[in-house]
Amino acid sequence: MNKKIIYALAILFIVLLAGAGCGKKHDIEEKAKETGAKVFQKMKTTAHQDNLLYLKNKINTYKRQNGKYPDSLQKLVDEGFIDKIPEPPAGMQYQYDPSTGAVTLK
Repeated sequence: MNKKIIYALAILFIVLLAGAGCGKKHDIEEKAKETGAKVFQKMKTTAHQDNLLYLKNKINTYKRQNGKYPDSLQKLVDEGFIDKIPEPPAGMQYQYDPSTGAVTLK
C-alpha cells in the first residue's frame, strides 16, 4: 500500500510541476500540498473501506464453514481465518454484531 501512495503522490507532483509555468511558484507549491493531502486522505479512506470488506468476507467465510457467525472478531484470529484484526482509523473502533455478522466503524 505504501508503494501505491508514493507512486500516486509522485505522479501528482510531476503533473503539478508540469503546470508550473502557469502561475506563481508559491501558489503551485500550496496547491500541490493541498492536492497531495486530499489524495493521501482518500487513499487512507479507501484502505479502511478495504479492511471492512476484508473483515466482512472473513466473517461470511467463517459462517459458511461453521454454520454461525463468530462470537467476536478475535475469534477470526483465534481460529486462523485472519492473522490479526486490521487497525481501525484513529479515534474509531470496529463495531461487530455476532447475531447478524455486521461490522462497521464507529
